[in-house]
Amino acid sequence: MTTEHTDPYVTMDDDDDEYDVDRVLADFLEQSIKSTEEEKNEKIYQNSLGRHTVPTDPQFKGALEHITKYTMEQSRRFLAMVELWKQTEELKSNILPRYTGPVDDLMVDTVTGHYGLYQITRQFNNSHTATAVHRDLWDIRRMRIEVGSTILADDGSCYLTPLHQLLPGDTIAVKEVAFVDGMACATKFCLFKRSVNENQTIHIGKNLRPVVFGTGKAGITAEDPKSLVSGSTHQADIFYPVKCPASSRNACLPMTQPVVLKYKENLDLNKKEISFNSIRNCRYTPDLLEYLAVMGSSAITAVRRGVWDTLHHSCTFREEDGFLKFGLRSTSPLWSPGTQIGIAGVGQAVITYTDGDLKKDRWMSITAKPLGNLNFENLKADPTRWVFQVMQRAPPILPLGFYEKMEDGTNGKKIVKALYGESFIGVDGEDIERHGFEVFGVIEQLPNQECPLITPLDRTYPITLDAPQSTYIHRLVRGAFPITVANFPVLSGKTSTVVIAALEAAKARPGTQHLVFVPDELGAQSLVERMESIQAESKVSAVRMIELSDWRNLSDNERTHLDYPVLLRQFVQEVVAGKYGLEEFLIKKATEYKEGTDDIFWLCNYFEKVRPQIIISKFETIFSNTTIFQFLDKVATIQLDNADQIPQIDLIQTCVQFPSARYGLIGDAVKDRPSFPGMSNPQVNLTIGWLIEKSITQRMFPIVTSNHVYGGVNAKIVELIGNVYYKDRELRSETKLVETVNYLEKRPDIWSNPLYPVKILKHCFEHFGREHRLEKDAEQLELLEKLVKTLAPIPMDHIGVLCFLNRHLPMLHKTFHNSGITYGLPDAFHGIQKEILIIWGGFGGLKEGLTMHESTFALTRGKQAVFILSQVDDMKLMKPDRKGVSWKDILNIVKTNGEVKKAKLVENKPEIMLLGTNALVNTVTKKKKKGTKTKKTVIQESKILITPSIGVKGKSIIEYQKNALNTWKNRFDFANVEAIVFLLDLTEDEETNRKFGELVQKLAEEVKEITIIPYKTVGVTSEMMESWKRNWITAGNVEWIESSASGKKFKTWEQLLEFLETCTTDNVVVAKLRKKSGTTDKLM
Repeated sequence: MTTEHTDPYVTMDDDDDEYDVDRVLADFLEQSIKSTEEEKNEKIYQNSLGRHTVPTDPQFKGALEHITKYTMEQSRRFLAMVELWKQTEELKSNILPRYTGPVDDLMVDTVTGHYGLYQITRQFNNSHTATAVHRDLWDIRRMRIEVGSTILADDGSCYLTPLHQLLPGDTIAVKEVAFVDGMACATKFCLFKRSVNENQTIHIGKNLRPVVFGTGKAGITAEDPKSLVSGSTHQADIFYPVKCPASSRNACLPMTQPVVLKYKENLDLNKKEISFNSIRNCRYTPDLLEYLAVMGSSAITAVRRGVWDTLHHSCTFREEDGFLKFGLRSTSPLWSPGTQIGIAGVGQAVITYTDGDLKKDRWMSITAKPLGNLNFENLKADPTRWVFQVMQRAPPILPLGFYEKMEDGTNGKKIVKALYGESFIGVDGEDIERHGFEVFGVIEQLPNQECPLITPLDRTYPITLDAPQSTYIHRLVRGAFPITVANFPVLSGKTSTVVIAALEAAKARPGTQHLVFVPDELGAQSLVERMESIQAESKVSAVRMIELSDWRNLSDNERTHLDYPVLLRQFVQEVVAGKYGLEEFLIKKATEYKEGTDDIFWLCNYFEKVRPQIIISKFETIFSNTTIFQFLDKVATIQLDNADQIPQIDLIQTCVQFPSARYGLIGDAVKDRPSFPGMSNPQVNLTIGWLIEKSITQRMFPIVTSNHVYGGVNAKIVELIGNVYYKDRELRSETKLVETVNYLEKRPDIWSNPLYPVKILKHCFEHFGREHRLEKDAEQLELLEKLVKTLAPIPMDHIGVLCFLNRHLPMLHKTFHNSGITYGLPDAFHGIQKEILIIWGGFGGLKEGLTMHESTFALTRGKQAVFILSQVDDMKLMKPDRKGVSWKDILNIVKTNGEVKKAKLVENKPEIMLLGTNALVNTVTKKKKKGTKTKKTVIQESKILITPSIGVKGKSIIEYQKNALNTWKNRFDFANVEAIVFLLDLTEDEETNRKFGELVQKLAEEVKEITIIPYKTVGVTSEMMESWKRNWITAGNVEWIESSASGKKFKTWEQLLEFLETCTTDNVVVAKLRKKSGTTDKLM
């Protein structure tokens, strides 16, 4: 009998080999199970077994009171009893009945005597693991519960444990313990009563995790979640496990999650949520408005907390060019890009990429970007570490009743009403009633919301403002309008406009405060840098608010001198110097200041004395620290920079907090909205919305539209972007004359048409499929390198190479390091443009395609010209964005202009030609002609061994190399082969093992019989081995045979045969080899 993992919805603890199933203990406990006939209505009271007793403790009520009042003395007494049982107790089998009723009947409210408090954290089919709640129980931090464990009812009766009725997070009081082979098992325990809230509203996310309405907590289901549907809403009964205070919490105890017990779909709420984003005539009542807002607030809070999986996983890491890579066994997409993770003893990182077929192999290959000063030395010393998802701070949820409490007539309430279709705000600022969001045609009856443009402002700034910029700034600074929305395209000066508007507003009203919200820390960094380049000599006091923990996770390049931790340090030094004339005890406290201590105290003093006028921050930072609100008492304007990337629910919550402020939203209606992992479509609509796009299409707010594009980008590149993404607008390139060589005119050998700057280099690669990926990448990299050489004498620091795939980054680093060329992923090009940009597409590896923002950002990184290296078929097959636009549209336009050129090998010459130009690029000789097939080696033997290098060779042995598994099979013809013994060289590298699995599956399609024998298993755990066995042995003609897997090389054929015969005695391959063993030349 074996114990298997149940589905992940009942898994809450870490993978710990020390607590794997021990069948000796399990067999003993199962002996006490009685037949159904013997246990009917039977109650057996357990007699005293002569166990040691202790004085009775004060009685507490319920699990919460027991946990919070559990003392060190109680834990010591329990551990002392455990030691006695370990030394003197013999296992005794007790005949007990199985309780046929619900486990609720056996739950208790009070427990006396000695006991240890544990919570169920991991569930298997035939056993559970419970983890100690308190750190004082560290010596026995985990406890096994088996099918034969005894559950003690309130009246003292004992029954066999109904494992299937226990839930993750159940709190138990362990009364007696038995040990087998050093492992602790709870032989008797009490189950505390559960705290269950009935008729709660839950919404199911994309990852099938329920989000509890009004709490923002992500839960799990007691039943199989596959019966749930993403995006559906239910009424449910929810069990809330008791939390242990942080001061006494056991570090191994996973976070608790609400457990959904039973649920019923709420069709009425489903319809209301789905209809919110539909264009239809329907009136949103205040009650419905509040429900939709609170549901959206709950969903985004669950995402921002960032923990969908409470497990601690043991993973082996490796570092590649500054990124961390590791494999994770998971059965659901709970570890997605953007998830912040902690690595025990090393630091934190954020997931950037995941790969793996979860349905097929249940393994994910994960790439993560280190945050802050990650300790690579510790990781190198011990690469196997515990990894877990890090709980993030999240703002409080909007409460029900928030809308009714908002004062009528305030700017904030007007904006909220407009967002839900109750009204719209006209150009003059008036709040006008409407009846829901109108269908197209009806919308034309509403007044035009375009604001009349004013004459550009004459300000003493280093940039010249255009009319749309000036209009937006004037309305925010001088007007009395509740809100103005600026719809500006790519590179239109959005951030500069926001900075100048904030500066002008601060100067116009000294003593007032002006908030600028950004979608991420990169946006905050860009805004601070722009402010520094724009501000005149008389600077306005400003601060970039950021949590100290988040600030420490930034690299030096991502920090600015306006960061709050930096300014706070300066403030404390000024206090010590006596600048503010504070009392002596404050000066003394300042001299003892240590970063990260007395945070609230110094936050209050900083804002009280410095009173910064401009506060730049992410929404989460401000709203997660409610202390700061008492100092934000004179907020006059609030701007959302890149508002298309900021959730609508954040604007609503800001309006609730600051109802009297004037609001400015600046963004691009064409851009895709941000994506949040785990959210269903209704959750995304309620949470993220379409702030800029819907403001325009539904005429909710006054609009200022710009069609100007700056940044010195070639007018034809701007025209390409306009034709693809801004079809209903005419973008205008505002390129200024600069003293830069026009490379397109100077190099007619490359640009035969200097009037068109975009060139697609069509890579002619004859192979298809994942197995040829490395070969294709190598050839494309060679093309890139030679193209760069051809561009000479253009200075290298005028050239950039941008890629989209993580796997391309180390290849670029190896090729262009210290060359002067800027290269890397899009992040490396923020705030950077080059005269010539080369885009290494890799479009075939982009599972989700590219968003409009990603595409336009890449295209505008080249001022004069852009090369795109890609296979044309990859561009054609790319997944389109939400508006159906893909790089196929870009390909067609470039093709129409005659600038799709083949980049291929010139036959019999050491050159690569870019057809259609006069440019010849030197490279290594390529002898293979197009269409020439590689000749395969025909295997004559019918029964063979496939092995790594094992020390002996022969006709029947075909060797493989792990670094060439993708192409190895294509070298041989297996038509004559009937049976194979495959000696497997397994490693802890998931990618290599995945390739092994694919190779076995391909061989199984051609060969009648395959036997897999592990030959070497370095660093491979038993769980990994079991996973591979289950996932590889999918065909009926494949068999797995266990072995010692020592990996030792054989000196003679006889040693090899002894090894094989130890593993199997009836295998046809081994039998044939033994038969031939008498004749050496037949083997060799």
